[in-house]
Amino acid sequence: MTHVTIAGGGLAGLSAALRLAERGYRVKLYESKDVLGGNIASRHVGERVWLDVYPHMYLNWYHNFWALLADVTDKDREQLFRPMEGVQWLRAGAYPRFRGLKNPYRPRNLLRNLIDGPAPAADLYLFLYASIDLMAERLNPTLRLGDVSVNGFLRARPYMTERTAEFFDDLIVDIWGIPSYLAAADDYQEFLEYSVADPSPPFWLARGSGHDQVLAPLEAKLRALGVEIECATHLVSASCAKGRVTEIGLRDADGETRTEDVDELLLALPPAALSRIVRRGETPIVKASPQIAEVARLSAQPVPLIHVYFKRRLQVPAAPTALSGSSLGLAFTDISQTWDHVPDFAGAGTVLALSSSDPFGLPGTGADDDAMAILREAAEYLEFELGDAWGDSRDIDWAKTTYEGNADTTLFVNETGTDVWRPKAADPRLPNLSYAGDYCDNRIGMTTIESAVTSGLEAAAAIVARRGGKPVEIREPRALPQPLWLWLRYACLPYAAGASLWSRGSDLAADVWRRAGPQR
Repeated sequence: MTHVTIAGGGLAGLSAALRLAERGYRVKLYESKDVLGGNIASRHVGERVWLDVYPHMYLNWYHNFWALLADVTDKDREQLFRPMEGVQWLRAGAYPRFRGLKNPYRPRNLLRNLIDGPAPAADLYLFLYASIDLMAERLNPTLRLGDVSVNGFLRARPYMTERTAEFFDDLIVDIWGIPSYLAAADDYQEFLEYSVADPSPPFWLARGSGHDQVLAPLEAKLRALGVEIECATHLVSASCAKGRVTEIGLRDADGETRTEDVDELLLALPPAALSRIVRRGETPIVKASPQIAEVARLSAQPVPLIHVYFKRRLQVPAAPTALSGSSLGLAFTDISQTWDHVPDFAGAGTVLALSSSDPFGLPGTGADDDAMAILREAAEYLEFELGDAWGDSRDIDWAKTTYEGNADTTLFVNETGTDVWRPKAADPRLPNLSYAGDYCDNRIGMTTIESAVTSGLEAAAAIVARRGGKPVEIREPRALPQPLWLWLRYACLPYAAGASLWSRGSDLAADVWRRAGPQR
């Protein structure tokens, strides 16, 4: 019986472990942290509740993720997740007037979004047209999308307005947690294609923590299948001999080290950790497979997060909300509206998962200073008493409120040009070594929960192809016919030109009126 060693207990490693164990493989999984889950993990805060490392939107087209979940739980999707039909925006000084974008992937919502959307109608039309324009690039390219960011693509379009580009940035911050100037245009193109093909609902929010809704049933299923799981154990090295990985070095929570022989090795580690491991060992992986050194070029960044417990209810929507124009890239989700049956929320006020996708704008002089910088900017949008320092506000329950810089849980950044450095599932130089993770080269592309699951399935499929067993099923996301977007690009172009002129003309007229008005 083939023995597979998996290093990394994130969703990629767990997905691979499940499919391999189902096929009779002996699987042992090591995770360096105390809990499983990686970027969908939850932290146990005191004796109260599991709080997620990051708030996540689970998209409708995550077919492999939903199939995985269906295999490990006896509950319907609606019992574990709440369908959502759109996202919200809030501008500074506009509270409580939130403006929503209702499922932009459904044509029937077009008029409603134009009339009552979060931006002027002309700019919202340009937002929708730019999405069509980007998808039309597949058949009729005008730029090398692999060489430009989303922001770069938008700025190159003659019809684009500043307000529309900012709107795109807010949306990408809300979904991916990174600014549009870091998001590769070709990855966002795929994201749009898949979202349009599975439009209703566009996404789901968990009715509880990632631990309760996903990880606990998944871990229980793995253990029932005989998978050995060892947390708080670090992989410190991997050694090769005669064209194979032969041995790994491990360090446990007490600092004790040991080595183990390996039959098949799957490295489901974050890029930085993988880059370290492939360089350590008596004969390290990078000597036998030099191209893996390129993984050091891949970047990731933390998204700091505050779980803010307010003592009263705020007038905020249940849908994820972007704070438009925020210098720290702030967005929040009111988990107290979506998490059902959480005792810690009973009788409490609003609980916001408030994140910053631009941590470089934080002072970096300490956790309290960073947290207060986030809360200070949030107070420009939401009405609550802040106070002068952490712990001062009478509106916040400080005993429950927590801040995490998330330096130990970073998100891979889909930067322009990184595709050539992303490792594939199977290493061509070492026939018993595989890789998995949302940063790996897989059929999804962009960093999502689905790409993590899919990369794990692709690694499992590579092992099964070498060692035998029932093929691993990997579901493909759907996409609408490409000629449709090409036709829409040119059919709607005159209206895009008109919308651009209207937006620019309106801004010019407003500026002239302001300059000509009475001076105070």
